[in-house]
Amino acid sequence: MIRSLSGRVISIEDDVICLDVSGFGLEVFGSGALMAQANAGDLMTCAAYLQASDSGMTLFGFADETERALFLEITRVKTMGGKLSIALLRHLGADEIISAILTGDSARLAVPGLGPKRAERVCFELRSKMEKKFAFTKGVDVRLARRSSVDSGVMDALAALGFTRSEAVSALSACKAEAGERTWTEEELMKAALVRLQRS
Repeated sequence: MIRSLSGRVISIEDDVICLDVSGFGLEVFGSGALMAQANAGDLMTCAAYLQASDSGMTLFGFADETERALFLEITRVKTMGGKLSIALLRHLGADEIISAILTGDSARLAVPGLGPKRAERVCFELRSKMEKKFAFTKGVDVRLARRSSVDSGVMDALAALGFTRSEAVSALSACKAEAGERTWTEEELMKAALVRLQRS
């Protein structure tokens, strides 16, 4: 398994870096952060992953281990191959992706090449894993994301029960205003919102 690469940058073309590693010219599909660091002629070290598929071998490069770990999680989502996963990391930073998944903000993940349906699937399948694996990622406010994730889950559940977004937002806001700084679980907030909606 290839974990990292070190070599001299031969050339940079669109989303690919050609890296001279011990005399071998390797094509590396890089994340946005890695592409921004690369300069032709410079020595460079990057985290890496070699993916084998029916179409052959593909090398992916990352600015750090957090990006690599996030990439591997994304590739485990159904329909998300290596090329789509690196496309997401090319347009958004790791902290942006993690925050979007934690808050269920799939619209932020709908970057060129990755449609809304796949973005929703990424959020749905990975939300429970993000806090555990990336809680200490720089730039990610997990506490805020956790609260937003609870709100998002309750909003989705209320919508499934037939309530409008306006009704749901109003109920959640009223519940939180009455409770002050209380920390809600999704189940508690759902029950409180339903009680308020039934009264009205």
